[in-house]
Amino acid sequence: MTTSTTSEKNKWTIFVDGSSNSQGSGAGIILENEDGVLIEVSLGLSFPTTNNQAEYEAFLAGLRLAEDMGAEEIRIFTDSQLVASQVSGEYQTKEERLLEYLNLIRTKLAKFKETEVKHVPREHNARADVLSKLASTRRKKAGNQSLIQETLTKPSIEKTAEVMHICAVDEQSWMSPVYN
Repeated sequence: MTTSTTSEKNKWTIFVDGSSNSQGSGAGIILENEDGVLIEVSLGLSFPTTNNQAEYEAFLAGLRLAEDMGAEEIRIFTDSQLVASQVSGEYQTKEERLLEYLNLIRTKLAKFKETEVKHVPREHNARADVLSKLASTRRKKAGNQSLIQETLTKPSIEKTAEVMHICAVDEQSWMSPVYN
């Protein structure tokens, strides 16, 4: 589904994936704009869902986040052939619950100046998949949760050299008597 205008746009790319398994359900959402701003969300779904419903929930969460960020133009990628094809109108939607999701998605898509929905192979949606699985396997009674992600640039056992910085002073200052 693509609509277009020629005004200045706030462009965002969105990757979404939903997951439902015996441990729970979750959604993974990644938003990135042209300035390199990257937002990653692992969203737990605390209600029973099918895998297709989880995919739709992920799609809707991506749209809500894009709307919150002021996006005007979005490209949204999902590895769910069903969701991509139903949203684009290629497939019919017969299941009542999925039809409700589809109608809500179409309402939200209409708020953007330009939209593009694409199906991508699962291997091109790996990060969103990881985030959805992280959400679907979360501990149920953990209360407030935090996920901290950081990157080590060198091994923890690597020794660092201590460096003393010395500045030569050519002019007279209050420190000159100390040096002399």
